[in-house]
Amino acid sequence: MLAHLGSGSCHIAKLSAGGLAICGYCQLCSVIAVISGTGIMRNRFVVILLIFCTCPVFSLSAQALQVLVGMNKPPYIQIETADGYEIELLRALVKRMGATAEFTHVPNKRIQSLLQQNIGDMATLQPLKANEPGLYYSCPYIRYQNVVVSLEVQQLSINSLSDLKNLSVLAFQNASAALGDEFRDIAKQSFKYRETVEQRTQVESLHKMRVQAVVMDINIFYYHHDKIDPPQQVQVHPLFTPSYYRVAFRDKKLADAFNQALQQFWQSPEYQQLQQRYLISDQSSVQAQCPVI
Repeated sequence: MLAHLGSGSCHIAKLSAGGLAICGYCQLCSVIAVISGTGIMRNRFVVILLIFCTCPVFSLSAQALQVLVGMNKPPYIQIETADGYEIELLRALVKRMGATAEFTHVPNKRIQSLLQQNIGDMATLQPLKANEPGLYYSCPYIRYQNVVVSLEVQQLSINSLSDLKNLSVLAFQNASAALGDEFRDIAKQSFKYRETVEQRTQVESLHKMRVQAVVMDINIFYYHHDKIDPPQQVQVHPLFTPSYYRVAFRDKKLADAFNQALQQFWQSPEYQQLQQRYLISDQSSVQAQCPVI
């Protein structure tokens, strides 16, 4: 019977007579055995192994990590089928860490605060500027490319954010906080500006001419746009810089293991295959945001 009595760079394990076990948390470890009792042949004795690791102490074998992710957002997150580009990406990365991922879906605004309340092990969708004390951040793992989309038939001239001031605009939830100061000010000043959590509604509202423009990620837009029959021709206005997101952890060792898994995954054929399967626009710029580990 093997039970861990400690943690850190030194683990203490107990073995009962008649069985042999080695602490799975370490590799290349030196073992010192201290035998309790008057003789090794006695039926009952306890061996206390002091295992001192000479390698980094981190293994997630058979461990489940609770991953805090956002709500339904195809093609990134599809709750009904438990998949989507972001879900499968995170699942593959956690698997490379030697663990399994269990996903908990919560509104984006609550992801970080729940982690700080000791709920969950990984908080996804953390912006580059996030720097909360007590949390450790990974390299960016995903890029969202927000755009403005209008109908071609309306021939709207949208060349800058200021052109949105007099238009009816439907944006994704929390867009006014996520897309910079200029966009936030425009959103505050316009009585025609609204936000919604249901992004399919954005695309449908645009096609039905209930709004003049929508603000959303380009992959999410085309996911819903391609399901409309027949779809109208649209104009895409690329007014925003890419948004890169990281994962936050309370445990630095987890953050380091995630980064190593991320670097390995980027070099694998599986990374490109995953993007192709979900028709995700090129994510290669994500790698440039992270130094080689």
